[in-house]
Amino acid sequence: MEPTHDTAADASARRAAWSAYWATGGLHSCVGSFDGNYSGAIGAFWRGVFTDLPDGPVRALDLATGNGALPRLLWEHRAGRPGLEVDAVDLARLAPAWLDPGQHAGLRFHSGVAMEHLPFPDASFDLVTSQYGFEYAHREAALAEALRVLRPGGRLALVMHHAGSVLVRVGRSELQNQALLLAPDGLLSATAAVLPWVARARAGQDPSGEPDALRARTDYNAAIQALAAAIAGSDAPDLLVEARAWVNRLLAGTGPDPAPALATLATYREGLVGAGLRTGELIEHALDDEQSAALVSALQAARPAGRVRVGLVSQAEGLLGWGLRLDPA
Repeated sequence: MEPTHDTAADASARRAAWSAYWATGGLHSCVGSFDGNYSGAIGAFWRGVFTDLPDGPVRALDLATGNGALPRLLWEHRAGRPGLEVDAVDLARLAPAWLDPGQHAGLRFHSGVAMEHLPFPDASFDLVTSQYGFEYAHREAALAEALRVLRPGGRLALVMHHAGSVLVRVGRSELQNQALLLAPDGLLSATAAVLPWVARARAGQDPSGEPDALRARTDYNAAIQALAAAIAGSDAPDLLVEARAWVNRLLAGTGPDPAPALATLATYREGLVGAGLRTGELIEHALDDEQSAALVSALQAARPAGRVRVGLVSQAEGLLGWGLRLDPA
């Protein structure tokens, strides 16, 4: 089944959410505490792919590259071997902070490029890769484009979200936690209501007799209690714990003018809304067994001379995704 895509406005919002995320400098797209996203089982998968490449010149293409963790990994893996060129594309705006044009002369990043419409000639690449990105596209069109630009006998390697993975499970918890924080009676709204009264107190005024101040304080305390209960009951409470600590720092640093703190809070809310869009996309586009099998069948039909393998990528935390490879027979 192809992933669903909504209106142009929705697509623009998703692109903005991803652009804003990559601008923070993150190297991967996973929710939760999976900072070792390119080590462990996933790192082993990619080392296997890269080790099988020929020793001579290699031209590679990375789809939905984000901030270029895979190009960076490939560059480091082939350190000292000449002839590596990597083109990395993404629909979002990209500016990898680690990229040094002098050191990485063969790496080229292309922003605003859809996987379904690649700006490269036929049979341009020896290797096409994607890490948690290919599944976000219209898969039939994206696969056709990936194979169009892949040379005969070339290699294709994809790590994709699995519908039953720990990342999807954590993502569902994250969505619930994001909704709790953003609710009309949630922590962010309660903080916005109490901030002006905190500022008045810092200015030397006493708002304790104001009914609105009492109401704001009561609502804030209720939001904090609801948050504590949610943290105790969540299997992935990181976001809630971080949000509580962040709000505490915001309130502690509020001065007599509430405007700066309110602006900071609005920016935080905007970032949380964007995170919700990204997390929702992860869950929506994760592949089940049937979708994975359909992708394998399409690859086998398009490249009958190649060897297609798909397996589960797992480690101690649990199932992380699908690992799919097309190699020369």
